[in-house]
Amino acid sequence: MRRDALAGVVVGVIALPLSIALAVAVGVSPATGLYTAIFAGAVAAVFGGSEFNITGPTAALVPILSHTVLTHGPEALPLVGLMAGLMLLAMSAFKLGRYMRFMPGPVVLGFTAGIALSILFGQFNTFFGITGTDPTLEHFHQKLADSLSHLSTVGFATPAVGLATLVLLIAWQRTPRIDRIPAILVAVVGITAVTWTLGIDTPTVGSKYGEIPRGLPMPTLAFVDTGLVFDLLPIAFSVAVLGAIESLLSAVVADGMAPTSTRHDSNRELFGQGLANIVSPIMGGIPATAAIARTAAGIRNGAATRLTGVFHSLTVLSVTLLAGGLAVHVPLATLSAVLVVVAWNIAEVPELRRLVQRAPREDVAVLLATAGITLFFDLTYAIAFGIVASAVLLLSRLVKLPAAEELLPDETGRIKQVSPELSELIQTRRDIAFFTAQGMLSFHSAAAFEYELSGDAKDPLILRMKDVHHVDTSGLLTLEGIIEHRQSHGGRIILTAIQPDLYPVIDKFGIFTKLGPENVFEHTRCAIASIDAPDGRSTHPTNAH
Repeated sequence: MRRDALAGVVVGVIALPLSIALAVAVGVSPATGLYTAIFAGAVAAVFGGSEFNITGPTAALVPILSHTVLTHGPEALPLVGLMAGLMLLAMSAFKLGRYMRFMPGPVVLGFTAGIALSILFGQFNTFFGITGTDPTLEHFHQKLADSLSHLSTVGFATPAVGLATLVLLIAWQRTPRIDRIPAILVAVVGITAVTWTLGIDTPTVGSKYGEIPRGLPMPTLAFVDTGLVFDLLPIAFSVAVLGAIESLLSAVVADGMAPTSTRHDSNRELFGQGLANIVSPIMGGIPATAAIARTAAGIRNGAATRLTGVFHSLTVLSVTLLAGGLAVHVPLATLSAVLVVVAWNIAEVPELRRLVQRAPREDVAVLLATAGITLFFDLTYAIAFGIVASAVLLLSRLVKLPAAEELLPDETGRIKQVSPELSELIQTRRDIAFFTAQGMLSFHSAAAFEYELSGDAKDPLILRMKDVHHVDTSGLLTLEGIIEHRQSHGGRIILTAIQPDLYPVIDKFGIFTKLGPENVFEHTRCAIASIDAPDGRSTHPTNAH
């Protein structure tokens, strides 16, 4: 309990300024970010599937939520959160947690890089104090061009405050022995104290958003607007998918960092995140996910159980109620600098550089395209493109794999796919064609499978099925066609070594009936013995199925 309490306090202290900064970046009041950390953080900690995940507002959701605010207004965010929460509960109910973890690496890094760039350039106006820009512009290139055209409005004080915060953040993190004290807390408190004491004229949280409420909001569902549901459906889906990916990635990272052997339950984690995203908007918050950086900070500071997440929420709650009024003095440029560092951290620049240099070109293309679509268009399109592109690449690679391979001796005189004894036996029967099927007999391999087995239809053919672990309708239809073709030409085809779990699938489709029991064997050597040799000798095994 003591370890969890201490770790929770540290994470809560980190979450305080970050929650305010992320809410401001989205375009809603700072209090909204605090309520998200309090309520979503506590619910996800109690009901989630990870002992260590810390949930709250995260940078990953900033671009899509800020886009929602721009196109539908801030009042749409609670409904987006509620819909995303229901979708996450559905994902949990259908046990999709295990599949969400298999999002292709280039796609994840691609839209993470795109998100980082969106956040980075999104802080341009605030960091430099640029005024007079058009707030209705949606796309990155439009906003950047608009900002550059208003550079004449830049003063001295605001960029100086932002730069001072940035230098302090970087220097503090790189200084030995003091880096355990959260750099964000030091930078926000220190720079705020200096600007407030010296009376530096720079925009603050209070000058833009007014006072932060000292109390807590009443639960409400007044934000539910059925007329908006259809319009917000793609956004809510993107929030749910991204929230699931981010939370499960955080859980995986936590499993690797934790000193115990405890592993997360992916479906329960989706359930907890779903509940958190339902409770958060009802209590005045915005959509939330697990945060990798805050989760890691909790583990590094001794977190032992899920109570760390509860103490994190209680810390944010206590400070909000007791000292939330002081947050109005925080310079917006300071929060902007915090988000610049966050963007750099989530971009994983060293990993990106290594991937671009060493990964296959098609994977790099997917990464760059996903990042570009995230930055210039919309995260919804980026996720859809990334998933489809990766599926196409996977399919193209699977198609290149051999669907069936003829059993032939290598340079050593051995057939490597079988035992030495069976290799010798196969090589004594030159009158029989021997093939082994590979991996999955499916729609992607059906054409190649048929091509490989399209030899002389009059020769007897033995097809080993030992390495086939999946067969779908396309594969069964192809196998049926090959059997019919050989039988129509007076040839014989025998199946051997069929995996037990595939036997009922093949049997139900009628393959065994079409072949006849005399052409299905458990062992290849028995199948060989059932075929008369060219000299007329014949042996008939008794273990045919």
